[in-house]
Amino acid sequence: FIQRQRALALWKEIVRSTSNIPDKAARKDMRQFARSEFEQQRNVTDLGHIRYLISYGKTQFQTMRGTLINSGVLTE
Repeated sequence: FIQRQRALALWKEIVRSTSNIPDKAARKDMRQFARSEFEQQRNVTDLGHIRYLISYGKTQFQTMRGTLINSGVLTE
């Protein structure tokens, strides 16, 4: 239950951040990428693996976000 909440919180953070991308196509692409990543792991039940996926997803998101900010595509 707690891991599900953490995964949903990560998803919400991604959606909120991508809403700041002014280019509609880029915003849509980013959300589709994130959604496909979540969908691929939908049936994972091992708690340790779920924790790893959430941690890895956060790291990936922060890296992507930093790159978008540095390139001027995304505002903080």
